[in-house]
Amino acid sequence: MSRSRQKAENGGEGEQASSFIDRADLGLTIIILIACGLLYWVTTGFDQVSDLFAQDVPPEFFPRLLLWIIAILALALPFEHLFLRKKGKSLNQERAQPIKPITTMTAALLFAVVASIAWLGTALSMFAVCLALPLLWGERRFKVIVPYAIITPLAVTLLFSYVLGVHFEPGIFGITLR
Repeated sequence: MSRSRQKAENGGEGEQASSFIDRADLGLTIIILIACGLLYWVTTGFDQVSDLFAQDVPPEFFPRLLLWIIAILALALPFEHLFLRKKGKSLNQERAQPIKPITTMTAALLFAVVASIAWLGTALSMFAVCLALPLLWGERRFKVIVPYAIITPLAVTLLFSYVLGVHFEPGIFGITLR
């Protein structure tokens, strides 16, 4: 291996400017920023809440806050390899491994549950996720899964419904705690 290439890989003097920014991550960052921009634009069309239901926070505040956080984190992506290089790790080594099938199955399950929220309702959708994900990931202790699948959605629904005053979609079965 040539000395300049060895120095570049070790972060030495011969490092080229192109290695300062990871091109694959730069492309991903651009896609994320475009998506954040489009979603931010969508928030400009949110209806105004009537004064009867207003809680000092406009409806677009939390989505916009989340989008800003995502955008700021995305700006670090092209430089992530520099942080990992200091720890002796490489992104390219991990990226060379194929994506495991469980990742695709998890994404498909979550997509199906999110798509069914209008029909199932929020509480049942949370229950479905809390029940299905541990089973999908190999957990077989039902004495752990069942309480988790009941307590977590119940706690989230109670917190958001009563403490924060957020309305959840009741779904076809009309399950709601309000």
